[in-house]
Amino acid sequence: MRRLAAALLVMTAFASLAGCAQDFDRGPDGTVSDKVKDGKKFYLVVDPAKGGDEKKFRVSKYDYHDCNRGSKYPKCVDD
Repeated sequence: MRRLAAALLVMTAFASLAGCAQDFDRGPDGTVSDKVKDGKKFYLVVDPAKGGDEKKFRVSKYDYHDCNRGSKYPKCVDD
């Protein structure tokens, strides 16, 4: 009985952590031209590879730290 209760507790903990994952829309392919932090929100500004205007979009803090100015997006996230 204790094992069953412990297993249920562990499964509940994993399920609650899975719900905390941030899932933002992927931005355009291109070169990171700037990084912006606004409180607890993180943004990348990307200059698209095929021309056009720069695009600012929200990313997770992990993607923000993985991508430096001048790096290629989304390669910096995938590496």
